[in-house]
Amino acid sequence: MRHGLLILTLCLFGLPLRANAWQQPDLSAASQSPAATQANTSASQKSAGSTAAEAHYVLTPEKRAKAIAFSRAEYRLYFAAIGLALALYAFLWWSGFSVGLRDWVRRFSARRLVETAIFVSIFLIVVRALEFPLDYYWGFVLEHRYDLSTQGFGSWMADWAKDLGLTVVVAILLAWVFYWLVRRSPRRWWLYFWFASIPITLAFILVEPYVVEPLFYRFTPLEKTQPGLTDRIEKMLGHAGLAIPRARIYEMDASAKTRIVNAYVSGWGASKRLVVWDTTLEKLNSDQTLLVVGHEAGHYVLHHIPKEFALDELILLVLFYVGFVLINRIVAASCRSESFTLIPSEARNLALPSSRGVEESGAEKSLTPRLSTLDFSTGVADLASLPIVLAVLTVVVFLASPALNAISRHFEHQADQFGLEVAYGVVPDPNASDVQSFQIMAEEDLEDPDPSPFIRFWLYTHPSTEERIRFAATYKPWAEGKPLVLIRR
Repeated sequence: MRHGLLILTLCLFGLPLRANAWQQPDLSAASQSPAATQANTSASQKSAGSTAAEAHYVLTPEKRAKAIAFSRAEYRLYFAAIGLALALYAFLWWSGFSVGLRDWVRRFSARRLVETAIFVSIFLIVVRALEFPLDYYWGFVLEHRYDLSTQGFGSWMADWAKDLGLTVVVAILLAWVFYWLVRRSPRRWWLYFWFASIPITLAFILVEPYVVEPLFYRFTPLEKTQPGLTDRIEKMLGHAGLAIPRARIYEMDASAKTRIVNAYVSGWGASKRLVVWDTTLEKLNSDQTLLVVGHEAGHYVLHHIPKEFALDELILLVLFYVGFVLINRIVAASCRSESFTLIPSEARNLALPSSRGVEESGAEKSLTPRLSTLDFSTGVADLASLPIVLAVLTVVVFLASPALNAISRHFEHQADQFGLEVAYGVVPDPNASDVQSFQIMAEEDLEDPDPSPFIRFWLYTHPSTEERIRFAATYKPWAEGKPLVLIRR
């Protein structure tokens, strides 16, 4: 699952996005070749061990070193991306770029919608262009270095450009709402923007499967390529009372771009669907695939999408208020007016000391060379203050990551539990198949075998692979005659 509102918020506020950020991170045994089936079985047996207590995420020394190196590189790049974004916003503010861009845009149109659209478009394009070296290294070079990507540079650049285009379009739409609310209610825009974000996010979740996802991948109904597996999925989902029409269970051509194994659910209500990557169908047998699908189905049956949405909204309400307070204080401090409250009715008569004829010292001039050109009559509604808005929201969303990720980990653990329960009676040995699927997926994806507690706390949206394998091996209430917890049969 993903935090839908955060996706929109990040697009509006220009937080560092990797290329292809709009894409999801995230085969029957009879149809597999004997060699592939044997390879899967031998690899997973090392993880499963001879008893449940011995189940672990097991890698060869060479593969373990490779997984650790790749994971550590990604951790460093994540924090580097945050730092780079803050540095860029600071530079674009203190250099006077945003003020100059605002003045330049005003030459073309006096209409606020047009002015905002041009300003936001150019600003985000400049930011993303400056971030491009990091995007390229993270999204292309690193993936190829560790043999995870099958995508050529031309295809990767096309995806990067599409991602940028989508970001700009969504950002313009949200910026219109944001700046209109700031002008209408300087004191309560944070609350009204939070209210507005709810239907906007719901609309995005509904249309994403139809509009966004097809821009990056091709989708084929699974029943056309794997009718036998589709029958088993339908039977398994029926045990949980989940009715996803066969026509909404898809295979995605992920192998055209990656070797990573995955599956996901997207949409809501009439647009909900379940997607299995073709790399998953290639590397997992049908029993293992059913456990993966059962996990994803759990997000729907357990109502994780609306629950996570509601919890995220509550957290973001707090974040928006904190952002409102910090943005006002920072802009006021930058303008060096203690009485500056960013309220138009109170600010119209205020001016910088230099405009009153007070001589500035050289140090003061060096600190605020361009800030005096902020429009005091509009405060935060002045487009030139956008870098401050971006920087503050980057920080508050970053600091909220542990809370958001803790919610996600809880739901992911529940989905793991649901997957085992729904597969019971459909898969001969759901525990072994689940352990095997986690082992194979983690090994193919170069999952970190030993993440630090801090990394798990700050970055992990799922339990670690080791934790998931141990749970998969030991959770079997049916063996003890106990009732299932999440499923009523």
